[in-house]
Amino acid sequence: MKLVNVSNAPTPPGPFSHATVVDSFVYTSGMGGLDPATGQVVSDDVIEQTIQSIKNVEAILAGAGCTLQDVVKATVYLTDMADYGRVNEVYAKAFAPHKPARTCVAVSALPVRERMKIETIARLPAR
Repeated sequence: MKLVNVSNAPTPPGPFSHATVVDSFVYTSGMGGLDPATGQVVSDDVIEQTIQSIKNVEAILAGAGCTLQDVVKATVYLTDMADYGRVNEVYAKAFAPHKPARTCVAVSALPVRERMKIETIARLPAR
C-alpha cells in the first residue's frame, strides 16, 4: 500500500490522505470545490465547485500516476439533488469520451459550505 498526497490539491481536513494505492488501483478521498491555495470553497455556485472538485481529483490522480481516463468508478455526493443536472453537465465533459461507473447520493451536509464532492477509483496504466 502507498499513500498519495500532493501539494496542488487541498490539504485533507482530517486524518487521511488524498489517495491510497493498492495493487494497481488508486482510491481517492472525496474532493470538493476547495481552492488548494486557500483551503476555502471557491464559490457557492455548484458548477464552479464541480469544476474545482474535478481539478482536485485530477491533481491527485496525476500524483498517483494516472488520469481521469483511468477512472473505473466515481461517487458523487450532493447536498441538493436539484443540482444533479448542472453537476452532470460539468462531469460529462470532464469524463468524455469514457463514462466510468458512477453512483450519486444526496447527503445532508458537507464540510465548509461544499455543495458537492467526488471520490474515485482508478486503475493505474500498465507499465
